[in-house]
Amino acid sequence: MDQPRPAGTAADRARWRRYLADERAEGAVYRELAARRTGEEREILLALAAAEGRHEAHWLRLLDGDETGIPRADLRTRFLASLARRFGSIFVLAL
Repeated sequence: MDQPRPAGTAADRARWRRYLADERAEGAVYRELAARRTGEEREILLALAAAEGRHEAHWLRLLDGDETGIPRADLRTRFLASLARRFGSIFVLAL
């Protein structure tokens, strides 16, 4: 019996893995920033992290839950995350 073929082309799946890596990195930054804030700003950052979690779930569904070969987040995402950690969310959101 033939196994079902994964959804999307190999190029699609590679792109989805990159998107998944970026969503995870962005969600982690929002959670990290939220841990250092209080009140409304904290709630906003947690809501943004939750949105990234929903995006992550979308890419995982397209990948049929296959998490193999997930790369690091792209350079731009890692750079912005570094700026956010150093200078705060307002600095990065202004970019």
